[in-house]
Amino acid sequence: GSIDSAGSVNTDVGFSIISYAGTADASGTIAHGLSKAPEFYVIHDRTNGGQWPIYVETEGNGNKLDWSSTAANAGTSFWNDTSPTTSVFTVKNTSSGDVLDDGRNYIAYCFHSVDGYSKFGKYTGNGNADGPFVYTGFRPAFVMAKRTDSTSSWQIWDDARDIDNVTTHRLRADLSNAEDTGGVDIDMLSNGFKLRNTGINQDGGTYIYMAFAEQPTKYANAR
Repeated sequence: GSIDSAGSVNTDVGFSIISYAGTADASGTIAHGLSKAPEFYVIHDRTNGGQWPIYVETEGNGNKLDWSSTAANAGTSFWNDTSPTTSVFTVKNTSSGDVLDDGRNYIAYCFHSVDGYSKFGKYTGNGNADGPFVYTGFRPAFVMAKRTDSTSSWQIWDDARDIDNVTTHRLRADLSNAEDTGGVDIDMLSNGFKLRNTGINQDGGTYIYMAFAEQPTKYANAR
């Protein structure tokens, strides 16, 4: 990349943690260390704090999402309208300086899907209790989802707090609230997850998700 970086990389699981120092340049590229282009990355300003800007492949390179906000995709890019490559991702120097500014230190968490281990994608809601099935290729241990065309929390389910279906206990990454069972439920199945009410399944709504496996698909069973 055009900006020096350092970090920890595991290409087997498609995950890297990269630190870099900001510059006064209008934009710059950062090496992510992975074997393919990341589908999801989140960056945080370690010097000043602030937002958690997120790039999501399914939303395009002009997207603006924030892990600490319920806001819909604002369509204002932190990424200089440039998609990541197999070697680098691009950041833009904006007025907020959330991903690039001179004298600030940043941390980036980068991911791509790995068959049988992780999946990053999107689905469209149908607005009823018999919600869409989302194929991941494995039984999820962790699912996070957010609506992108309207306001919505970053909602989290896992198999440690709910050991059988329906999975009802959720946390929200953008809030400090305790967990709740607010009728935003999913089933975790042997090869994906299914939405069970309208809380994260509004008719025609666009949702992004990230999911990580409980165990490799070869040995997975429904709960």
